[in-house]
Amino acid sequence: MANNKKYSTLAIVPARGGSKSIPYKNIVNLGGRPLISYCIKAIKKSRSVDRLIVTTDDPKIAKVSKKYGAEVPFLRPAELSEDNTPTIPVIEHALKWLDENENYQPDFVLLIQPTEPFVTSEQIDGLFNLMISKKADSGITIVPVPRTNHPYHIRHLTDGYLEHDNPELHYKHPNRQSDPKRYAFGNLYWFRRDKFLKERKIEVGRRVGLEIDPLAAHGIDDKSDLELARFLVRKLQHRK
Repeated sequence: MANNKKYSTLAIVPARGGSKSIPYKNIVNLGGRPLISYCIKAIKKSRSVDRLIVTTDDPKIAKVSKKYGAEVPFLRPAELSEDNTPTIPVIEHALKWLDENENYQPDFVLLIQPTEPFVTSEQIDGLFNLMISKKADSGITIVPVPRTNHPYHIRHLTDGYLEHDNPELHYKHPNRQSDPKRYAFGNLYWFRRDKFLKERKIEVGRRVGLEIDPLAAHGIDDKSDLELARFLVRKLQHRK
């Protein structure tokens, strides 16, 4: 991490202890290291982040996070660590705690989930620089949506029979080359703190997107995601 002279920047990694799909998913072993260590390493290597905190309710995750260089200035309340807890109140709690206890009010916030092991410092810095250069309020990394998932070609079931959501657009675009590009979320968010607190949204105001390799957007939600991630990490380690 490096101090930014013009703007103060904070990275937040939300990592609660409970996980039904994979017990202690956020610190599960991946390539000989806990999962959360991958995003911590990428953040610490970046040039656009001043400070990095992990918000967690779990002392075990807090200990691992500190070992790899993150701050854990507080333990998150249990009511903000349930299965269905949205991300926005978790970020609000962290920003409020830092404001009230340290009088710390960063200009920009980076949000990365600990389940994104293939995020890189280049992506973090690239999106931040794009956001600043375009005078944007927020930005995300993005990946192109493949034809099989393109909104023009999505189908739904009605009484057991398939129908296109957009049959007219589907038939007007008979091949991949004719599809207009559409994008899905990649692996990280940047946003202005003041805009976030005012609008209570992560993608606030004028937004930009930085296209990344789809493999870098491989996140871990369940065991099959973890197995694929382990395969990819082995391949990367073998190349090195």
